[in-house]
Amino acid sequence: MQGPTSTAALAEPGEWAATLGNRLKYLQANLAEETPENRQNYLEEELRRALQNIPASKRGLYLDALAQRFPTWDLGSVVVTSPSAVTQQSPDDIINSFLQLVPELSGERRDTVKQRLAGLGILLTTNKPIDGDALSEVQLKLKLAPEDAIDPQRLGKLFAALADVMITMDQLAWNVWRSAAPKSAIRRDSSHGDLRLMLRRALSGDVELSTGQVQKQLEATRQLVAGLLAGLGPAGKNFARRFHEHYAPDAIREVVRTEGGGSGLFANMEAKCWKKYTELASELTDATIENDIQNAVVKYAEDLIRGSQR
Repeated sequence: MQGPTSTAALAEPGEWAATLGNRLKYLQANLAEETPENRQNYLEEELRRALQNIPASKRGLYLDALAQRFPTWDLGSVVVTSPSAVTQQSPDDIINSFLQLVPELSGERRDTVKQRLAGLGILLTTNKPIDGDALSEVQLKLKLAPEDAIDPQRLGKLFAALADVMITMDQLAWNVWRSAAPKSAIRRDSSHGDLRLMLRRALSGDVELSTGQVQKQLEATRQLVAGLLAGLGPAGKNFARRFHEHYAPDAIREVVRTEGGGSGLFANMEAKCWKKYTELASELTDATIENDIQNAVVKYAEDLIRGSQR
């Protein structure tokens, strides 16, 4: 079966020129109230449509026939390429003309052109916004099957939401760490800027910042957050152990005996123990309790982070 561009389906040049000429005259008459620019655009579009189904090698003949019908009429100032120019156009000329025409096409026409280009193998169409290693990593992390489609709009929105959470978490975690462990050797690498700047540079293709460097910073933040959260449980146990070591009844009695106050009557012994407890309890201020718990969390986090880096 022959398509719409088959020469068998084409009218003879004279017949084609007569039909098109009548349409152009009709348009010219009905566009009297339009501006010259609009009239030219309408007529040019009509001429383009009429030429679409004519092979490039035969367009010169058809345009010659059309020019003979209107030897003096300027077709409403329509610029018609001469037959010789059409037949002598190089592939580069045709491509350049096409690229100049594309911005003027409607959305529907563009979709049609895309489909035709895809059918010729010139344009690759896919419903996957990413491919290659990036697609494989997303599928692996989210346990997506190869046939599962990824919506590009949702991918962008989800990335923006996750980036916002991670940027906030990154800043908060390192600020807490800097306050809790001012003397710790574990510090955030700020040589490439904060996480927001790193992501912006990476997405814009900054050659001085690799994806691996961003992943390294994300991993450092993940380890810190994990260390801080995991250290909360042991911190309570460590504080309880320290409290019992210093303030439990048996611990107080041992301190009193060590200081030489362990002899005498029971009542006298109890009084000395109470006095010693009162002395030691003065150390239990809000600051010391907070410091003890904080130091326990910091130590646990440091041990966890250093252990994961070995």
